[in-house]
Amino acid sequence: MILAAYGDEYDGLVAVGSGTVNDLTRAVAHRRERPYVVVATAASMNGYTSAIVALLERGLKTTRTADPPVAVFADPQVLVDAPIDLTLAGLGDLVSKPFCGCDWKIASLVRREYHCDVPDQLLSVPFANALEVFPWLVNRDPDAVILLFQMLLVSGLSMAVTGTSSPASGAEHLLSHYWDMVHLRDGSPLNLHGAQVGVGSLVIDRLYREIFELDFKDADFTPNPNLEKARKIVGEKFGTLAAAVWPQWEAKLAARTERDLERLAQHESLIKGEIERTLAVGRKVRSVLTAAGAPTSAQQLGISADELEAAIHQGRKIRNRYTALDVAAEFGILDTFAVKAAIEGGG
Repeated sequence: MILAAYGDEYDGLVAVGSGTVNDLTRAVAHRRERPYVVVATAASMNGYTSAIVALLERGLKTTRTADPPVAVFADPQVLVDAPIDLTLAGLGDLVSKPFCGCDWKIASLVRREYHCDVPDQLLSVPFANALEVFPWLVNRDPDAVILLFQMLLVSGLSMAVTGTSSPASGAEHLLSHYWDMVHLRDGSPLNLHGAQVGVGSLVIDRLYREIFELDFKDADFTPNPNLEKARKIVGEKFGTLAAAVWPQWEAKLAARTERDLERLAQHESLIKGEIERTLAVGRKVRSVLTAAGAPTSAQQLGISADELEAAIHQGRKIRNRYTALDVAAEFGILDTFAVKAAIEGGG
């Protein structure tokens, strides 16, 4: 509809806003092969400078490659005065960094996926230092808001540099995408994406703590389910979204082999080292979210225990990306973790 209204007579576009406005403008600019610039109005997400666009396709949250803006502008006072919920959503989006980074590293070891150290070089030290400042967001401290915005821009750039969203999107994002998809399907109110990602990050923090305690060599490979049975389960769990979800889950099942479990065991020491570093940062993330006034549990977002449990069970099916959810499934602890997290409220 936007493409039809836009025509092809303009030399460029300007996106004035944040998440949805930015994604729609980027999608149109990419389709029309036109440059665009962003005037950011909130430190609410890391997508301003990325080279991807997040859109719903047949109800499935997808990411597609698209040209980044040629420039991003922002008035610091506008960012400071933005609704605090948007600012805290930006914080939630950013604090996923250690968890998705750990997912990406493990995926490179287990699935031989492409991995690049540049995002860590760009973000790790500044991120750790920024965690000392972010509690000030509770009072809309200008320095904290501007620092958050700058860090979000760098996070977006890390995706543009590597050509993948993996540096900034892992299991915690799958939980958020699942809730968005199901709420849209059922006509339920939506939460801010970053707020869900922040809560999802704390869920994955707890999952990584359980993974860390496992003996990676003490696990047996469980064969894939029969494809007909797997497709039936997707239909039962996702309803009208099943047709969009199934290709992602089918591709992930096709890529899975006994080598996954073998490589987890082979790289146990290295993987646990990555998890240990992630958990050290995770302890600070929880306290920062709490001090800043950001949501830290699914209950605070109006997400029911059943919805939390379902997201942990089913979230890994909506995208062909290897994450902590898949690691837990390989070791046979995902289902019990989902039940326990739901009982305890998540986060």
